[in-house]
Amino acid sequence: MGVFSDHNRQITCIYNSEDNRDVQTLAYIKASEKSVHSLDIANVQLTGTQWAELAERLNTRLCNIIDDKAIDKDIEHFDDSDCITILRQNPAALKGAIVFTKTKAKLVENPSKVLEFIDADSENIKKY
Repeated sequence: MGVFSDHNRQITCIYNSEDNRDVQTLAYIKASEKSVHSLDIANVQLTGTQWAELAERLNTRLCNIIDDKAIDKDIEHFDDSDCITILRQNPAALKGAIVFTKTKAKLVENPSKVLEFIDADSENIKKY
């Protein structure tokens, strides 16, 4: 078990409240019927362990979730320690919100793409 919760009905969203796309992504998630746990990296610093777990959940390297345009550097050859420092000191460098459930995780750069995490409950819709 990692440092983040793995509850079946919970969606976790790691986002930057200073990024409009991330705020829209969180709004989509909050409109769902699932429990939402959100962490705003503009106000709360994640630990190195948390960043490492997020990269593992996304099945990628930490440098792949950083927008190199936000830091004006080629980050491809940075190690995880460098990437953690960048993310902690410059939350705007995160490419998008990180959204995950117990079974899947995604870096969401386009807010509407988060809809795959929201299960449509069609059995409660009346058919006419």
